[in-house]
Amino acid sequence: MDKKKKIGRAEYVWLVRDELKKVPARIDTGARTSSIWASYVQETEAGLEYILFGKSSPFYTGKVIVEPTYTEIVVASSNGHVQKRYRVPLTVQIKGVRIKTFCTLADRSTQAYPILVGRNTLRGKFIVDVQNGPRSLNALDETRFNQLQSLLKG
Repeated sequence: MDKKKKIGRAEYVWLVRDELKKVPARIDTGARTSSIWASYVQETEAGLEYILFGKSSPFYTGKVIVEPTYTEIVVASSNGHVQKRYRVPLTVQIKGVRIKTFCTLADRSTQAYPILVGRNTLRGKFIVDVQNGPRSLNALDETRFNQLQSLLKG
């Protein structure tokens, strides 16, 4: 049996097809499906068109992706909010492990991490240790927390 890799609560992800490396991702064992920030999402005759990330993201390239094989699913957040989303196939690499998975497309512009990796992508491949992971990603959490706290203070 292969030894499972240990990952932290946040990791860098490589989006293989798009050659985007070191994209910060939240590892969330409580989420069933993975999700990625997408903008300008629309159905066309050729398939689902979208652009990864948004203009405010350092990973935004403006490249339009056309995905002929996609589905629509309903996802529910932990607070019960239900939303219909498109789901597309993606190949990602985490800590040297290449994974063919499915991600829902969502506006993650308000989130600290542009990608959320759920348990369907993680299953059987990793052990999640919340004390593990790149220290540089801890700053993302702290920055986002401080931004949200400043909104409260108005």
